[in-house]
Amino acid sequence: MRLEQNDLKSPILSLDRTRLLLIREKIREPSATLKELSETMMREYGIKISHSRIADILREMKHGGVIREVVIPNENYFIFAFIEFSSNSKNFDEWGKVYEYLKNSPNVIMILLVDGDNRWKVLGAFRSFREVTKWIHNFAQEHGMETDSMKLSIVYRVHKLSFPHELIENPE
Repeated sequence: MRLEQNDLKSPILSLDRTRLLLIREKIREPSATLKELSETMMREYGIKISHSRIADILREMKHGGVIREVVIPNENYFIFAFIEFSSNSKNFDEWGKVYEYLKNSPNVIMILLVDGDNRWKVLGAFRSFREVTKWIHNFAQEHGMETDSMKLSIVYRVHKLSFPHELIENPE
């Protein structure tokens, strides 16, 4: 399908009803076993599907990039740092090195680009405040010329981290 044929109200990727409902139930109960998912599909939607077929479908969707499975530890076990900065347009030619540094850092768990002045946001996980400070120092020392206006916030409590299943309410 060509881009101009897409309805802007429709998702970019279309999935069949069974896959949408499986995603919905996995969001609703992330720790549900395959057997529990099979039972829920039958009880809630009248869809008879074996737990081995559910495993195949979930695996296909993971490999196809439809869903991701991410484990985020409790914030009491790690220090989560939220780091913001802008890319320096004067040294934009070197930006690829900054991006590779962030992508390959074992501490970086999420990289976001947001509106405005090429504003980057990075969520990192660290074992101690000292490790956060050392990472920031090394990053600034190595890539300070390519970045501007760095800001650091420490995440003290995660109140909600979920995907609302209401967004997948109508699987038709």
